[in-house]
Amino acid sequence: MAIAPVGAQTGAPIGLSREQREASVLRKVSNRFLWFLLICFMINFIDRTNIGFAALTMNKDLGLTATTFGLAGSALSLTYLLFEIPSNLVLERVGARKWLARIMITWGIAAAATMFASGPWSLVALRMLVGIAEAGFAPGLVLYMTYWYPQYSRARAQTVFMIGQPLAGMLGAMISGALLGLNGVGGLAGWQWLFLLEGLPAIVFGTAIYFYLADKPKDAKFLSADEKQTLIDLLERDEEERRRLQPAGPARSVTGHILSRNMLLISFAYGCLIATFSALTLWTPQIVRAFSTPGTSFWQIGLITAIPPTLSIGWMIYWTRHSDRRKERFWHCTAPMLVAAVGWAMAALIPNPVLQLLGLTIASAFGLSAWPVFFTTPSIILPREAHAAGLAFLNTIGILGSTLSPVLVGTLRDATGSFAVPQLAIAALLVIGVVLMMFVPRGLLGCSVEPEVGVTAT
Repeated sequence: MAIAPVGAQTGAPIGLSREQREASVLRKVSNRFLWFLLICFMINFIDRTNIGFAALTMNKDLGLTATTFGLAGSALSLTYLLFEIPSNLVLERVGARKWLARIMITWGIAAAATMFASGPWSLVALRMLVGIAEAGFAPGLVLYMTYWYPQYSRARAQTVFMIGQPLAGMLGAMISGALLGLNGVGGLAGWQWLFLLEGLPAIVFGTAIYFYLADKPKDAKFLSADEKQTLIDLLERDEEERRRLQPAGPARSVTGHILSRNMLLISFAYGCLIATFSALTLWTPQIVRAFSTPGTSFWQIGLITAIPPTLSIGWMIYWTRHSDRRKERFWHCTAPMLVAAVGWAMAALIPNPVLQLLGLTIASAFGLSAWPVFFTTPSIILPREAHAAGLAFLNTIGILGSTLSPVLVGTLRDATGSFAVPQLAIAALLVIGVVLMMFVPRGLLGCSVEPEVGVTAT
């Protein structure tokens, strides 16, 4: 009787080197999860930012000024901020599959319910509910990546689903512009249809998450026994090497680690970056309408608003892959922030619609390219037991930035009557973020902990 070669029963590749086996397993993981997480992230981003398009007609219906609209934009971020770290800690305790499903289903219900807003304060209250329900989703996905990928494969892996932000910005702008055209159908305003129809997909995909995701490699039914062990060994070796390269220092609690000097500097620099995203997503439709010719239709504003995120996708993918390939994080965070600041300044100071749109595109492309690179930094500078809290803390400070910037932009818009000063303020925030990063040791974010392993998704 013939005896099968070792590994034949488990489906493990035969005759491959360790690196080839590891790359094969990571490709299988990517092909299983990343397309699905991309869709979930797109749904998340559309529900967070569709208020920017709703504002084109909703502000008049509900009697909102630029300042009160900014307050409504900040309301979601405020409650998200308060509930984010507890949410991430619960995710690590109960598992990603259950907790991410809960998050998506409840935020979908709350997002759809925003159609019932009847005035400024009811809108603020409903947006706060969306923030409570959604808290922890983005850092939860990033934490989930740490369960499946070694350090210097994460930026590319995260980028695959993080391009959901520019993709959602592109598709959401076009869809939202069209949905506003449903005004009067069934007795509902166009902005009410927008909230209702864009909230329902979160409920559907939240239900699907429960059945589709696996919490950790040991739970993955789509991997053979040998493939599971290959991935587990890779992650353990990555963790051991990361610990070895960490500078020696006094023992600290988890709280001590996330409140350390370098973690605080990185987090507040990240907050400056995320403040600009909030300005882009909430205010771009109104900025575009301000420099467009009178009478431009909503669907045309949607198409123009879709240009910056559409042109951001390719650069975002290139930049994060370049960061992984060079095994460098510091300059891959700071350089694009400076270029994005130049883009905001162009949009503010040059009275030409084409160049203003070019400035917004530069701000979008370079700002977005720094985002997934920033999200790899806590797992470099923190021990494994502090990753969940560290990622949540980083994103919490980011949400703090996105809480403050809508009010800042709205207040300056009401005070000056234009978007020029608010856009210069956003550019200044990016410069402040770069200055903060200059106090972080360069070598801390530029050392390699693992030979490069390919990550692809098809």
